[in-house]
Amino acid sequence: MRKRPSAVIGATGFIGSRLVSGLRLAGHEPASFNRTCPPVADGRPAPGLCEAEIAFFLATRTTPALAEYRPGEIVAERALLISVLEELAKSGRRPLFVLASSGGTVYAPHAWPPYAESAPTGPTSAYGRAKLQLERDLLRYADRVQPVVLRLGNVYGPGQRPTQGFGVLANWLTAAARDEPVRLIGDPQVVRDYVHVDDTIRLLGMLHQCVREDRADKVPSILNVGSGVPTSLAGLLDIVSAVVGRELTVIRERGRHFDQRSTWLDSSLAAASLGWRATISLKEGVRQYWKQIMEAKSSVDVIGSL
Repeated sequence: MRKRPSAVIGATGFIGSRLVSGLRLAGHEPASFNRTCPPVADGRPAPGLCEAEIAFFLATRTTPALAEYRPGEIVAERALLISVLEELAKSGRRPLFVLASSGGTVYAPHAWPPYAESAPTGPTSAYGRAKLQLERDLLRYADRVQPVVLRLGNVYGPGQRPTQGFGVLANWLTAAARDEPVRLIGDPQVVRDYVHVDDTIRLLGMLHQCVREDRADKVPSILNVGSGVPTSLAGLLDIVSAVVGRELTVIRERGRHFDQRSTWLDSSLAAASLGWRATISLKEGVRQYWKQIMEAKSSVDVIGSL
């Protein structure tokens, strides 16, 4: 089987870093790019980008809150995507190009969940509109790259860092480890689709394998990546409390105007086309995440006592 080089844009992020590690463990060395090692600099592609037969675009630091209040982040992210697509378009290789989008924000709120890929789009937030714009930008290059849009659910798991207003599990578990109250923003009955990062990486690995085995033409252009299980914030709090082993102090805060109401995803197309299904239950995933946080905390405490 001939070599099929890959590229990961956003290689030091939450998902990207795990993907790079997984590819290396499998014997593949991807070209890895981040903000300090950009894929395109001074109008020229970095070594390894245009040789790739599969490129993963996981480079995003935009959160729903940043998208509302710092639109420059959206502009920068879009400019990066287009610059990468332009360089790949010149290579004449037509690589598989995988874009991480958002299944929780691009679908129209009037549609009835769980959302299939055929559900109408109609984002109501700046974040959702930005993600949908990136999807459209990619699809415009469909004659020069093979587009695959992944509409991700709420990806969580070990290694995710807490960010203000984003990543509820990262924030709650970190607060619990510090014996601090957790912040519950908005309606506790709002539901989301939480998918473990390892399940997400497994799907990315399947796409990589499709390229290596000349099966990339079988991959749909849009795929939902979620557990298919709706979990309310109240239900999530119960799970976290059970894993932590105590009732948590909760600070209730008003909802934000840009938050989606209730979303979860129908990922049956990923099952039919790739044989992928989420396999890690939310409780087991939270347990793994909590263990990692407490082990890290214990290491810091031990070092601090020396």
